[in-house]
Amino acid sequence: MGYTHYWAYLPTHPDYATAWPTILADTHRIIEWAHRAGIAVAGPNGRGRPVLDRERGIEFNGAATRDLDCDSFQLLAPLPAVRGGEPLAAAFCKTWREPYDLVVAATMLRCHLLLPESFFIASDGQWNREWSHGALAFDAAQPQEVGARTLVGDLFGAVPTGDPLRPELPGATYRAGTSTRGDDPNDDSQDGQGGAVDAVVL
Repeated sequence: MGYTHYWAYLPTHPDYATAWPTILADTHRIIEWAHRAGIAVAGPNGRGRPVLDRERGIEFNGAATRDLDCDSFQLLAPLPAVRGGEPLAAAFCKTWREPYDLVVAATMLRCHLLLPESFFIASDGQWNREWSHGALAFDAAQPQEVGARTLVGDLFGAVPTGDPLRPELPGATYRAGTSTRGDDPNDDSQDGQGGAVDAVVL
């Protein structure tokens, strides 16, 4: 499938609604940092501006005009409570290790820090490799870059004390950690769309 990140969360939970303004503000801050660093972040189709909207949610991608896009990253805005349990939203974003991967990973990590008991993250990357030194850290020939751990720590002053990446997510039918260097640029399954993995009610 290519280098991919995965996340699951509870969009109807009161804690998510409470954290939502901070998630919006902090994602904007991450994107601003990326722009200053020369990382192109665009709207969900790879063009225009990222979507950061209280009602519409969060959607962004790499820049299609520079062939630096892949799947869009998406977060739902808080949803009304439903009877009978807490719906779990689970999704994925294949980045092909393009530069905007850092923004995806940093946003995921920040959400986990804000909601450690209800925003779960997984990745084909490793906590002490790609998440520490950037998506190209699998290749010793590549210079080390800023990883999501460093960026989130620098911007917000906190990172998890342990590895928060899960081998599996609740309600999802995939297993993370299956992609290494062999990202296939001809594999266009779900390209540009991101993806919803199963939604379940807890």
